[in-house]
Amino acid sequence: MKLLTKTLVVLASLFNLYAFCQEESVDFDSDASPLSVIQEVLPKISTDSTSTEITSHVEAMLDWMTQEHYKSNYAPILIYAEKGLALARKSNNKQHIHDARSVIGNTLIRIKDTVSAKKLFLKSLREAQDTNDSSIILKSKGNLANIYYYTEGYKNRTVKIYLECVEIAKRLKDTTRLFILHHNLSRAFNETKNPERSAYHVKETEKYLNLIGNPPHYKASHLHNKGRMLLLLDKPNEAIKNFQETIDICENTEFTEALIEGYTGYKEALEMKKDYQGIFEISKKLEFYQKKKDEDEAKSIIESVSAKLNVERFKDQIKSKELEKKLLVEQAERKNILLLLIAGIVVFLMVILAILYHAYKRRKLLVSDLRVKNKQYLKAKEESDQLTQAKAKFFATVSHELRTPLYGVIGLSSILMENKDLKKHEKDLKSLKFSANYLLALINDLLQFNKIENDSFTKEEAPFDLREQISTIISSFEYIRLQHNNNIDVNISDKLPRLLKGNSVRLSQILMNLIGNACKFTEDGDINVFVNVIELHDNDVKLEFIIQDTGHGIEKSKLKNIFDEFTQLDALTNTYQGTGLGLSIVSKLLEQAGSSISVESELGEGSTFKFILSLDVVSLNENEHIETSFSNTNQLAKKYILVVEDNRINQTVTRKILENSQVKCEIAQNGQEAVDMVKANDYDLVLMDINMPVKNGIEATKEIREFNEVLPIIALTAVEIEEQKHRIFQSGMNDIIVKPYDIDLFKKIIVKNLTNTVVNDFRKLA
Repeated sequence: MKLLTKTLVVLASLFNLYAFCQEESVDFDSDASPLSVIQEVLPKISTDSTSTEITSHVEAMLDWMTQEHYKSNYAPILIYAEKGLALARKSNNKQHIHDARSVIGNTLIRIKDTVSAKKLFLKSLREAQDTNDSSIILKSKGNLANIYYYTEGYKNRTVKIYLECVEIAKRLKDTTRLFILHHNLSRAFNETKNPERSAYHVKETEKYLNLIGNPPHYKASHLHNKGRMLLLLDKPNEAIKNFQETIDICENTEFTEALIEGYTGYKEALEMKKDYQGIFEISKKLEFYQKKKDEDEAKSIIESVSAKLNVERFKDQIKSKELEKKLLVEQAERKNILLLLIAGIVVFLMVILAILYHAYKRRKLLVSDLRVKNKQYLKAKEESDQLTQAKAKFFATVSHELRTPLYGVIGLSSILMENKDLKKHEKDLKSLKFSANYLLALINDLLQFNKIENDSFTKEEAPFDLREQISTIISSFEYIRLQHNNNIDVNISDKLPRLLKGNSVRLSQILMNLIGNACKFTEDGDINVFVNVIELHDNDVKLEFIIQDTGHGIEKSKLKNIFDEFTQLDALTNTYQGTGLGLSIVSKLLEQAGSSISVESELGEGSTFKFILSLDVVSLNENEHIETSFSNTNQLAKKYILVVEDNRINQTVTRKILENSQVKCEIAQNGQEAVDMVKANDYDLVLMDINMPVKNGIEATKEIREFNEVLPIIALTAVEIEEQKHRIFQSGMNDIIVKPYDIDLFKKIIVKNLTNTVVNDFRKLA
């Protein structure tokens, strides 16, 4: 409908134009010169006027022209343009000459006469360059760039001129002009699909915007530029925030153009997200403001045409009376031609109106069909959500059912490996433990991928020692390192702070997958792990992680697919096994951390994976509670610990691990037994399973806390922490151990709770 409205407005303007042409010239006083009418507004001058009088007249003229320009009253400016320029030259003031050309040139742009405007601006630029006047050069180049910006095929020249203007404006310290130039450059690079260059000018625009006080119309236009840049970078969610802020600023103001740009960008972002309901709602608002804009543009067209006609009418009055008769004859001839032309246009527009009406009816049918599709989409989404919940429940069940027996296998194999009588079976036991750990890794991959897909991965942050963490990760690959006869070398920058704060669990999963892949695909080679400090500040550090191997490498044709789900690097030969989820998990975890991963590889020459992360720096005085004494597991000797576990294999494994550290153990088969035994004995610590018959671990802990608030109670669970963390800590437990667990870590957690210096980060996050 907006095209239909615009067509009607233009049609009306054509009739007005025709009616104007019918007016007789006698409606004007041929003896009253338009120049004399204008000169009545300005200070009087004559051929004998002094230089001071002319300068005063020119200054008043420039103020008058500027006011008339902003009132969109273009005809008087153009009538007085020739005389005004002559007087400006006569005043011998270069600035006056430039200012006159500037206001006249911009008026010509308003009535679409860019050719004449360009001539004026080029003349000013040449004269300014001859005198090396930076201020006039800056303004002249800016005016020229504005013309080129709206001329098809001149974007590169526009950018070149704007960049030249930036250097001049910096020297002149013209803050407002710097804002406008960087803003225009950002918009130009957005239009040429160059977000990287646009990003720099967006940042510069924001800096100068703050310096000039954040005017609303400037800020709205800047936010639109930033949103456009984010769309090009495939970041629709961040783009939407900027478009929404643009809309908020421009709502209920005269900034209709900026408001339309905000809604248009918002709609494109929703299209990227395939948010059809949102698209439908935004489209309605966009259509409303677009219709208003079209009506304003139609009005502007009429005013522009009227301005041109007024100029011609006034200029005709200046001509001699001898030409008036000839002009009347020519007007009569033009009248007939114009009448025929308008008749043809009317017929043409009627055809267009019929086509537009047909398109409008068709659009209504499409909107109706879209509503039906939206309902179908919502129904499908509900079904998808139900399936997602069912899948999550299935994975939780699988997690518990598979982790419980794996706890027995890994625990018993670890205990048997410590038995000197079974030294001859050490190789078999290592293979058994490796196979169990491998199976656990596959399960963890599937569970981790499910958590990421359902956006249920925790974003918890806590202090950690990166050097110690990497050392622990490297040691976990000792078996496969020896099996493949590889050498692992770790190079960590000396500038790396001792303590960092961030999501150490997420970082461990990323490094475990990348180093694990390097170990898996490298034989008789070298694996290098680099941690480089890119930027270091008091409160944060930017790190570059590089995992490099001399393994088989990856074909270039497969590089773009290695981060897809269930894709194996050597799927053709089936030499290596796995879920094919490791690199996909790495990519998604880094995406959640606001980063990305890159890979370089040559077949037969190895691979190099790189990513960058920003982490907080923790000062030692803020973390005096972090003690290294937790690693001294000798403190377990002679402690009295109650193990609450209904699974007999798990009872055996846990008991043997603790008794190997000279711990006195007792077993409770369920939660009720645990409550009774805690009442009757003075235990140092309780290891509490969660899922048990008679009374589960949550219920038992709550009951224990009614009569004993200080006894350390640690949850033993085969289910993912995120699924039960809130319930566990709310019940009164002090810490969590996930089965199957690393024996050293298991002991350290017990020591940490026994020494009564537990870091409560998990509990706070819960």
